[in-house]
Amino acid sequence: MSNLKIPHELIDAIVKGECVLFIASGLSSQVERSNGKRLPNWSDFLIELLEWNIDRGAQFNSNPSEIREMIDKGNHLMAAEELKEVVNSNDLSEFLNQVFRDPKVKPTNAHKLLTEIPFRAILTTNYDTLIEGAYTISSEGQMPKTITISDLNTALPALRKKNFFIFKMHGDIDRNDNFILGSRSYNNLIFRSPEYLSFLETLFTTQTVLFIGFGGSDPDLDYLLNRLSTIFSRTLSKHFLLMPNTKFNFTERRRLLLDNRLEVIEYDSENNHHQIIDFLQLLSRAVTIKSTNMQNDVEQKEKTNILIIEDKLENIADNKLVTFLESNIDFKISSLRSYSSIFDSDENLLEDLEDFDDDEIPKIALIVLTTESLKSISFEQEVEHLVLRELDEKLTLIPIIKGNIDIPHYLRKYQTIRIENDYKAEDLEYIKAALLRANKLNLNK
Repeated sequence: MSNLKIPHELIDAIVKGECVLFIASGLSSQVERSNGKRLPNWSDFLIELLEWNIDRGAQFNSNPSEIREMIDKGNHLMAAEELKEVVNSNDLSEFLNQVFRDPKVKPTNAHKLLTEIPFRAILTTNYDTLIEGAYTISSEGQMPKTITISDLNTALPALRKKNFFIFKMHGDIDRNDNFILGSRSYNNLIFRSPEYLSFLETLFTTQTVLFIGFGGSDPDLDYLLNRLSTIFSRTLSKHFLLMPNTKFNFTERRRLLLDNRLEVIEYDSENNHHQIIDFLQLLSRAVTIKSTNMQNDVEQKEKTNILIIEDKLENIADNKLVTFLESNIDFKISSLRSYSSIFDSDENLLEDLEDFDDDEIPKIALIVLTTESLKSISFEQEVEHLVLRELDEKLTLIPIIKGNIDIPHYLRKYQTIRIENDYKAEDLEYIKAALLRANKLNLNK
């Protein structure tokens, strides 16, 4: 859990009741069935549907091996359209019940954790009822309001109201009408339904959306990413995508943030993506802390807050930079981190969250680079995270270079401050001037 980072904007949106969770098949794929297989993701679902039709002797319009090849290539919507020509709604309902009504299929800890986080609503492309089941259990039998595509006329009013709801975007196994499967039904929904488009546009311009369970080859995600680039011209908020740390490199994450206003939250996908549960646990605790602080803290803080990352901060009283700034500039040092302990534990992160409220999130970050810090992977990850926040105009980054070292490529565009291995009086004055200049620019934004 130690490398998980929870963005403050996400926590704030949840606490304010302005965050919608968007769940894909990845969350349910951790559930094991009686046959030993796990619930299928999008690709595995199509393979199982193909094999089920082969076993029952269905008449295909094309070679089944070519459909399998299409699935392997990632042409999921095209393959789904071929399969849809083989099954009618009753056939599909029978198959879905066989897969999702397995007696062993029950809500997981991940589903149960969702009920502890006050999301505004939940959207899902899943046919199963695991989410509804988890909420029914947590509310002692009271089922949440559920909407399908047959109820599109009620989707937008439900979003505008304050009551929680679940929107089953591709259909529900409890209702065998209007299942979304295949490129035609998908395109009809997306391009020919003004109610659906109006709902999506309202959702993404008024709410913060957290995507969980997407594998990177989901047509829903591909479509939404393309669509978001135009929708986001009318919104100030951004959205968040929880993805394995092997999916996107730094440049791809940077483009998603710049082009789609979508920030990637990375996790370790080992052990069957168990760190998704860690993420939800940490998010639940962080939201609880934030809510408590908002209720208890009535003191207004006016000082600009800064974050300092430097090696050997254990003896803070002896740190020349810290003591100088505290004595000579009217800023508040929100957080001090040694690069070697940036990701020590989630408890450290929670301590940070306890110390932060809206007015305490750092507006300026001083990053002190040394030969040793550049050897640290955790240091690089932390600085990359701050670079993305700077792109989002949430803070100003000021690199301080100690000694004769090369500047990392991700910091070369910044105006840096070079000093010797120790702080001299003139160095400290220069840093002070840079902080005051950065603060003035922030106030004028």
